[in-house]
Amino acid sequence: MRFRDRREAGERLALRLRPLRGDRAVALGLSGGGLVVAGRIADVLGAPLDILLTRRIEVPGPPATTFGAVGEGGLLVWDHSAIRRCDIEPEELTRLTGRARAELARQVAVYRHTVAPVPIAGRTVVLADDGAATGTTAHTAIRVLRARQVSRIVLAIPVAPASVLDRLAREVDQFAFLRPLPWMHAVRNSYRMFAVVADAEALELLHREPRLPTEVHR
Repeated sequence: MRFRDRREAGERLALRLRPLRGDRAVALGLSGGGLVVAGRIADVLGAPLDILLTRRIEVPGPPATTFGAVGEGGLLVWDHSAIRRCDIEPEELTRLTGRARAELARQVAVYRHTVAPVPIAGRTVVLADDGAATGTTAHTAIRVLRARQVSRIVLAIPVAPASVLDRLAREVDQFAFLRPLPWMHAVRNSYRMFAVVADAEALELLHREPRLPTEVHR
């Protein structure tokens, strides 16, 4: 099964999340791609929409190798198994981390200049992404949300390896997924259309007016 695009993945996830209507939930997209998924979930739940910015620490591919991630507020999470497996030099890891921090700072400046964070303390948060190859970025986001004292975390991911789903499910209060895989080379392989989400497109989603809950039909 391949999704047409991120919007379709969000619609399918929203079917499983309809019981959260009326729960004062907030839908958070994990970076640009996740924001498109979260946008459709927000429509169905009638929930506020926001973005949670993180940045992977990685060597570009194909395939890319991810060693960790940084999140808003300076939180840093390492994938120690990837670091051991690749035997990366500390100097190179420092350089890659600096590059990730710089890109994250750029994103924060772009998005938070016009979009104030939605208050999430004490609320249910639906954290959505377009997929999870390693789970490192989602793990970072979960730790950021715990530090911000949210009431519950509902993780919504359309596709990921079964081992990653099992690990992430133990870190959150509720989990919604569509397609567990024995392994996954790249998230984009599960979509027919997987264009890069530009900042302008993401900001347009964030600036739109809140919507009343809508129905999604099977």
